[in-house]
Amino acid sequence: MPDQLPLLHPLAALRSALDLTGAQYLDRLDDIHHALGYGRMAKRREKVSRWETGVHVPDEPTRYAMARLHGIPLAAVEELGWPGFLLLAFPGDRPALDSPWSPAGTVAAVAAAAQGGSMDRRGFLISSGAALSGIAASWSTTAAAPPLPPDPVGLGLDPDVMSRLEQRVDDLRHLDDVLSSSELLPPATEEFRLLNRFASRATGDSSLSRRLFSTLAEAARICGWLHFDADRHAQAQRFYITSLRASASAGDLGAGANTLNFMAIQTYTKGNPQDAVNLVRTAQDRVAATTTPRVRALLHARAGRALSKTGDLKGCAKEFDAARDAFSQGAHDDDPPWVYSLTQGEIEMLAGSSALDLGDPHRALQNFAAAQQAEYAASGHVRDGLLYLTRSARAHFDLGDLDAACAAATEAFRRNSSVNSSRPSAAFTQLREQLTPHSDTRSVRDFLALSA
Repeated sequence: MPDQLPLLHPLAALRSALDLTGAQYLDRLDDIHHALGYGRMAKRREKVSRWETGVHVPDEPTRYAMARLHGIPLAAVEELGWPGFLLLAFPGDRPALDSPWSPAGTVAAVAAAAQGGSMDRRGFLISSGAALSGIAASWSTTAAAPPLPPDPVGLGLDPDVMSRLEQRVDDLRHLDDVLSSSELLPPATEEFRLLNRFASRATGDSSLSRRLFSTLAEAARICGWLHFDADRHAQAQRFYITSLRASASAGDLGAGANTLNFMAIQTYTKGNPQDAVNLVRTAQDRVAATTTPRVRALLHARAGRALSKTGDLKGCAKEFDAARDAFSQGAHDDDPPWVYSLTQGEIEMLAGSSALDLGDPHRALQNFAAAQQAEYAASGHVRDGLLYLTRSARAHFDLGDLDAACAAATEAFRRNSSVNSSRPSAAFTQLREQLTPHSDTRSVRDFLALSA
């Protein structure tokens, strides 16, 4: 439905919150523009849409009028630039972004994320660049020597109940391999809210609280991932930052490193790939000396994927070689439960996707074939398997093999009918755009008709 589409620009989200059309918004803005002494605005009908799509940038007087309309300090207009200053108009983000890195700050961020639920439709990041790097650095510093969080005794939490809560979050983690974000997001959000009820009534001190905060970190990470898959990027990033805070309060370096890994995926997808590299580097620097080979392999693979987005061919290859070497050392008894998702097939699939982005479709198909030999398709990661099928189709297209491209795309499209993930769906849209000029080919016509 149209009203469920993500809002891709901060101005679009603010205008939606005010329930104003573009023309109505310009009328409101014009009055403030005039009151500030800048005279009347030219109110062309397409002006707001051009701001929201990035075609045009409003001039400085208009930006000042926007700041006044949305209650933003005028100094932020120059300090944060366009459209960064508009992010200050979303008070619900402040607990995640600005709370102290302490157990109390974690509780505040968790409560705010729980209150936000799944209705936030903003499809843009709430932190990037130096601010995002600062968040990662704060996690690294705090997680190394965390203060003991409060003991959550207000609802009668004991070790047995805590074990049951941990199991429920582990079940969500595995369900994410086979269910769509639309199916899993409501129960995952409710699970997070249940954990918030324990955290919000904490008193005293106890090591039990660390288990709670660690479980909260993973629940928030899952919620962040599901919002990301649903194209709700602002809410996804709020959950990810909340997860970092909870892992820092728990002293759970592994959980925080895993969250940084997922944050990197979102960041190189919607933001600056170098920011994504920096996030993974922070995780590597903090845990590489103390974690297991499987976790190191996971972080090397994700670093390689992020570096491919920056065009760093040598750095990317080096990270994937390191990932393969670390993975070959085998599983360890102290591997964290979430690292099960890393397989030899997953490493090769990520390497193939990276080769594709670096302009080497031959290498990409070799990696994809190696992943299939490693039985990636049988690993149960349905959504990821679909995504890689679409990337195989793209590699065949880049090589000019339209029949093979359409065969892979058709198989992916049929499988996606039961998953309904936004990422494969977006890949289908791109494939259709690429294939449409070749509709004189029968296989292309058949795929276009199937996916219409």
